[in-house]
Amino acid sequence: METDRADVTIIGAGVIGCATAYFLSKEGVKVIVVEQDSIGSHASGFAPGILNPLGLAPESADIMLPLTWQSFQIHKVLSQELEEETGIDCYFRQSDRITLAFTQAEADEIKCWVDSQRQQGFKVCWLDSDDVHAMESRVSPEIIGAAYSEDSADLDSYRYVLALAQAAEKYGAEIRYGRFTGLKSKGEKVTAIQLTSGDIACERTILAMGPWTGLASSLLGFQIPVRPQKGQTLRIRASGRPFPYMLNWDTHYNTGTKHDGLIYAGATHEDVGFNEEPTEEGRDRLISNLVTIVPSLAKAELVLQTACLRPFSADGLPIIGEIPGWSGVYLATGHWKKGILLSTVTARIMTDLIVKGFTPIPIEPFAPARFTGRES
Repeated sequence: METDRADVTIIGAGVIGCATAYFLSKEGVKVIVVEQDSIGSHASGFAPGILNPLGLAPESADIMLPLTWQSFQIHKVLSQELEEETGIDCYFRQSDRITLAFTQAEADEIKCWVDSQRQQGFKVCWLDSDDVHAMESRVSPEIIGAAYSEDSADLDSYRYVLALAQAAEKYGAEIRYGRFTGLKSKGEKVTAIQLTSGDIACERTILAMGPWTGLASSLLGFQIPVRPQKGQTLRIRASGRPFPYMLNWDTHYNTGTKHDGLIYAGATHEDVGFNEEPTEEGRDRLISNLVTIVPSLAKAELVLQTACLRPFSADGLPIIGEIPGWSGVYLATGHWKKGILLSTVTARIMTDLIVKGFTPIPIEPFAPARFTGRES
């Protein structure tokens, strides 16, 4: 049987893989995307789709902000381009954000964050409790105050991934279904990927397998320090007007009304291996947080509970770039809860590296080589 050929194979048809296929295909690169399950069938398809470039952990904010901010700017343009190319509306919309403080310690931390962001030119400010309730009276009376930010947005994650895949196919990309089992190489140069259904000859390959990327460590002779972290989310139906703002608490918990009229609340952060099942414990925790933020939602109807696994790296930063010891084998994983947001800039980086041989976007903090010789 004749071996199929591509310039680049991408393992994984989640948001990172599909975005990269789209950007590469637009540059005339022959791409084959390999997926074991279906397009966007894991975290990419179930994510709440919150694009918050400023919502970063303090310990990594300085490193991550240039990446998240650039990716956010690309999203603003890309959403319109995808609709024109595929007819799929991803429901991208700007959505201002209110980050709540229930304790003085939370208020002090948020005020420091506001000062830092304002110094960098971002549109954020501190609101006292009266100001918050004037904007959104349903917020808990227990709050001390909140940060208000204009620099965020949201979209429908599954429709976004689907649009990326269809647009990539329009530019010549192919999507194949099968299980990735290994690589063929000459020296350190990849020559083909191996699937259960046969080989695909290629010059380069990108591993974008989300939390499953670490399972390829033994095939590569390089330890990929990525583990799954489960996130559960609720979709709620409630009477009354939609929430005009995204409400955020304790960096992890978000709630807001999406394009379908449902309130999305999430997410949990659970280290439970590859268990993707929703749980009663996760549901109860999310409902408790939701009612803490908006007490009147105690009477709301639970429509859907979802769970998915997100790729969490050993240092909490994305892993983007060529694998040490290989020529033409790249990682694009470890985006944790920022996968939807960072999909655009990651795809841009991978396209630059493959088409130009370099990228003007600084990626040293995210290079796989940082884990060389490190215990995972």
